Amino acid sequence: MGGELRNRFSWSHSRSETFRDCPRRYFYHYYGSWGGWRADADPRARRLYMLKQLKARQMWAGSLVHDTIAQLLGQWRAGRTASPEPGAWAEQAIVRMRREFRQSRDGAYRERPGKALGLIEHHYREPLPDDEWRALAETVRRSLEGFCEHPQAGALRELEPGAWLALEELDTFPVAGVPAYVKLDLGYRSAGGTVRIVDWKTGRRRPRPDGLQLGCYALYAVARWDIAPEEIEVCEVNLNTAEEAAASVSADSLAEARQAIEASIRAMQARLRDVAQNTAEVDDFPAQVEARTCRRCPFREACPEYQQECG
Repeated sequence: MGGELRNRFSWSHSRSETFRDCPRRYFYHYYGSWGGWRADADPRARRLYMLKQLKARQMWAGSLVHDTIAQLLGQWRAGRTASPEPGAWAEQAIVRMRREFRQSRDGAYRERPGKALGLIEHHYREPLPDDEWRALAETVRRSLEGFCEHPQAGALRELEPGAWLALEELDTFPVAGVPAYVKLDLGYRSAGGTVRIVDWKTGRRRPRPDGLQLGCYALYAVARWDIAPEEIEVCEVNLNTAEEAAASVSADSLAEARQAIEASIRAMQARLRDVAQNTAEVDDFPAQVEARTCRRCPFREACPEYQQECG
């Protein structure tokens, strides 16, 4: 039997963004909710764990697209290279979308957090017209059809087995003695020998590669696959708008990314009561009440500062 699960400190791009946007949300997500899945959990931890699982509708739609693409690419990686049928794959995702929407609307997530979908919009009773939900479904459909029709899809379907490097697998690499987590949407070696790391996007914005996120991906590639920075190309592909943006990698850009990650780690650890034990107290993580970030936060009902200023 293994020992008791411990809350160990780690770094990830999403963790870094959460800390930057609001230290209080960061505390609730990574510390306050810890252990909330247990049957004998403290009621507050259980509540925060349930809130932690809530998703904004746009994030939910993006997850559906990512999961469906990963399923299709998994078939290609396994050698089943039949041409995709865009309508069929899109409809499969829409069927799942309807099922999960009902779960959320009916509140199943309250009893089964993390197993049944819960949407922020349903939990906080934010009325949305039916047109908004239909537009979200159309985004999912358009993104999946866009992937199937993208020129890159044909090249991926013909990849040799050894060319596949990563596909939605969660992994770590060390930075300053801390495990840094990454989950690449896709990594593969192109016919020309370049290692391409692809990040799928489904929003309305033009692709604008996030230097830290893509730098983190490149650091992982160098560490995991023992390749030179110049062999790597990282790119964002917006399946909703059929646009993409690529960035090359250099030793200097990798050094900058590593320095940024190390600075982020130091800032997070500076608020801990005990770094070695990874213990934290809520009062050391002040709320940053701001309309832009608070409206996307699942912890609004648990945050006294939000309730005082915006509740």
